[in-house]
Amino acid sequence: MKKEFGIFTVLLLIVILFCAKGTVMSKEDHERTRQNRYYAALEKEYLEKARRLFEEEGYHNCGINLTRVTLGDGSRQYRMSVHHRKLLRMSQAEHEELVNRLYETEFRDGVCSFLYELNP
Repeated sequence: MKKEFGIFTVLLLIVILFCAKGTVMSKEDHERTRQNRYYAALEKEYLEKARRLFEEEGYHNCGINLTRVTLGDGSRQYRMSVHHRKLLRMSQAEHEELVNRLYETEFRDGVCSFLYELNP
């Protein structure tokens, strides 16, 4: 009888520990989901601003690709690739001016960095 009680107690403790671990992991997932939604909204707004900027500069229907890498520490690296045939005729000064204007439209977050590639 005591042996059965001991086995039952051990099994009950294992179930309790398993459930507690699942609860902690679930809370971490909720925080990650909340953070991903926050950044998704910022990224969408940023892409809209970048598209408007290129439209204003005369680069209609350009291809814009925004790639994100999220590192283990939570920081994010963004790479924006822009494709338009008029970019081929752009001087170095015009290129730098356009990249500077893109820097001005970035969302300010201490854990994000941006890199731009302007391709013909």
